Amino acid sequence: MYYLIKYGYDGTSFTGFQRGNGENSVEDSIIKILKKYGIGNNIESAARTDRYVSARGNVMLVDTDTNIGNVMGILNARIPGMFFYSYSALDRYLNPRHNSMKQYSYIITENIDISRVMETLGEFVGQHDFVNFCKLDSRNTVRTIKSINYSTRNGFYIINIQGRSFVWHQIRSMMAFALMGKKHPFSLENKFTYLASPEPLVLMDISYDNVTFKNFDFKRHNHYFMEKEKITRTGYMLYDIFGNNRDKQE
Repeated sequence: MYYLIKYGYDGTSFTGFQRGNGENSVEDSIIKILKKYGIGNNIESAARTDRYVSARGNVMLVDTDTNIGNVMGILNARIPGMFFYSYSALDRYLNPRHNSMKQYSYIITENIDISRVMETLGEFVGQHDFVNFCKLDSRNTVRTIKSINYSTRNGFYIINIQGRSFVWHQIRSMMAFALMGKKHPFSLENKFTYLASPEPLVLMDISYDNVTFKNFDFKRHNHYFMEKEKITRTGYMLYDIFGNNRDKQE
């Protein structure tokens, strides 16, 4: 039986995404558990994220005869730094890369001129050749960006980018170009060589035509968020303590 499974991970907890990128890559960590518990021998991934890039909504395809509830429970319980939260049972094979839309978000914590940044990013919307804004491989570099917008949360800017597919390093290259205050990206004659940091980039979601995902109560099996909350609260308290630990001025 084929299943699409949505999952997330903290990219800083792994040595990369693809299998072979160290023993603790995202794919290797999943495949190791699938084999250990006799669930399956392989997965197919919808998106391969750069090292240190996180995901809230990546998708993988698994072929297994094991009950899907057991699969989700085992994955959540046995892989630190990941959470598996919804699935779709398929009546036939579907290449997970044949999605209808991907959404990425880039989190900006610094004070910036958001209007200028968004003006530059707006030039990337539509169909363009991103040959100067990617790491070249064998793929076609023409891509279509459906939309770019932003929201704010806790004083941070969150840049949201939607498109069906992206080439290697495309979003980080675009973000670096905009954050450096540059304009007119497609007037460049040579490759733009700068990349924005990977840690603020998150793959938020991947959607498919005619595919409905069913939620799984992963919090019963996964302590990821509980541990993250403890770490975040501790970090905030240390920041507050250190920031206010100053000698009084006479």
